[in-house]
Amino acid sequence: LSLGQMKLTSGFLYPIKTYKDFKEVDPISSLLSVLSKALPNDRLTIQFLLLPIGNSWQRAGASAVNDKQKDSAGVTHANPYSKVIGEKIQFNGFKTAIRIAVSSNEKARSDQLLYEIGNSFSSFNNPAGNSLVLKKVYFWQRQRLINSIFKRSKRFMPSKQILNVEELATLFHFPTLKLSTIHSISWHKVILSDPPENLPIAEGLDEEGKSEINFFASTEFKNKPTIFGIKGKDRRKHMYVIGKTGTGKSTLIANMAINDMRNNRGFCVIDPHGDLCEILLDYIPSFRINDVIYLDPSDADHVFALNPLEVQNPAQKELVVSGIVAIFHKLYGNSWGPRLEYVLRNAILSVIDLPGASLLMIPEILTNENFRRKTIEKLQDPILRSYWTNEFEQMTERLRAETISPILNKVGQFLSSKVIRNIVQNPKSTIDLEKVMNEGKILLLNLAQGKMGEDNAALLGAMTITKLQLAAMNRVHLKEEDRRDFYLYVDEFQNFATTSFVKILSEARKYRLNLILANQYIAQIPEEVRSAIFGNAGTMMSFLIGAEDGSYMAREFGERFKEEDLLALGNYQAILKLAIDNITQAPFLTQTLPLPRSATQNREKVIRSSRERYTKEVQTI
Repeated sequence: LSLGQMKLTSGFLYPIKTYKDFKEVDPISSLLSVLSKALPNDRLTIQFLLLPIGNSWQRAGASAVNDKQKDSAGVTHANPYSKVIGEKIQFNGFKTAIRIAVSSNEKARSDQLLYEIGNSFSSFNNPAGNSLVLKKVYFWQRQRLINSIFKRSKRFMPSKQILNVEELATLFHFPTLKLSTIHSISWHKVILSDPPENLPIAEGLDEEGKSEINFFASTEFKNKPTIFGIKGKDRRKHMYVIGKTGTGKSTLIANMAINDMRNNRGFCVIDPHGDLCEILLDYIPSFRINDVIYLDPSDADHVFALNPLEVQNPAQKELVVSGIVAIFHKLYGNSWGPRLEYVLRNAILSVIDLPGASLLMIPEILTNENFRRKTIEKLQDPILRSYWTNEFEQMTERLRAETISPILNKVGQFLSSKVIRNIVQNPKSTIDLEKVMNEGKILLLNLAQGKMGEDNAALLGAMTITKLQLAAMNRVHLKEEDRRDFYLYVDEFQNFATTSFVKILSEARKYRLNLILANQYIAQIPEEVRSAIFGNAGTMMSFLIGAEDGSYMAREFGERFKEEDLLALGNYQAILKLAIDNITQAPFLTQTLPLPRSATQNREKVIRSSRERYTKEVQTI
């Protein structure tokens, strides 16, 4: 550790240079140039300690200005420094200490940096006034100076070192754009905004009150950094998050999910990358190990079953069929047509009531005449019977091949995947999603596209979301106050954005299925889903986004934030429009929280418990 103080070389009445003497450069440019050379292990401290004093020094200065001396010839002369002294005493002054401490890996380097900092003050030397020079401390003075720096103590100050406010403003001030040539300075745009007065914060709440809030960010609230969150009832209005890769979306979702698991809430995370699920596995509390359902479709040895044709409530049969059709429409919209949808819908409606119905029966009814004949015999719907006997069976071989080949290509593509086939072929699902919601379980769906392919991940994700929607709607038989809140986190949700989202956003609030949706670009979202999001989401959060989205989101945030503000955010900074007590508030600037430090050691226990409860050996499926 190298220590020193800057001291005036002449009496305190004589001024150093002030900003008026610096025309083209910022006065502190020399000092910052030295500081910019610091390496990661260097620690450089410059402390300015100011003590207010009376005006006696100004009276002494006035006397010096008026002091006239006679030379050897008896001629009276004014003090040659009268002008500069007179200028200095026009302003209030402070007794000043300028302390410097430098530490580095090597003593020679810390000494070198100390001298360079001291030499940088030479730019304030005034030939017609005063100068500042570095004075190192003696060995026996070191501890006194260290204590004075840490305690900001007035002890160990130069006894007669007075600088006026003009000199002090020259020595330390906010950097100006004249410093832009110093490349090691990181410039950030400051966005000022006031959070709402009724911001949900922890202060003044008991533990039960805190448990009702999901804390996920901080902001400047009443002149101090404050952690805040969103109330449970406001989460029912859904939350939309947008931001480029690496700006903080996944950390936000992880923090909110960790808060939910610690407060005994039920939720589902659909993760197309796998990283988010991997993070959450490290934070499962011991008391929630048995609540976790961790599904990894790429785990070839432990397979779960999720049958999209399984109907829990007969009244929802049409909704189940529409959901499956919507999924395939989402995946193959570019080659979709009315005939394809017509045939696919009729095929699903025809097999859905069969014992052990599954997606594997769709190619069967289209290509296997014997299976089709037996199915038609069991149909109760005369319109469906008429379709197969009067339309489908009357087609020529060529027309029939043209009609069914697109469906076989699309459905067959998935069923040819062993991963998908093992999941959808079992008539009975190993996971009851309605039970998951009502009992507040934790469902983690790891859809890492690198392991199973983008289309397969999209199919499973969309299928799960559709089944969650149906499970939520099946809560209609429960009183509203008995419907337990369940939170659905979907990262990169455009991969799964079927019309199910439209229904969830507009209707699922009353069933207590609450969405937290995140993606990178607005253009990724289908127009119908986009309208539903911006029409229904009560809370919106924008991290750093691209120029195209900037203009769109600027309109959402009103006049308080402009497009350039949204394009100037740093990582983990976001503009937030938060719902508080069912009213969406004016937007304000936030900083998301880092992940908690206290990870658990329950990862392997969670995975083992989940496998035992919700998966089967491959050969048994």
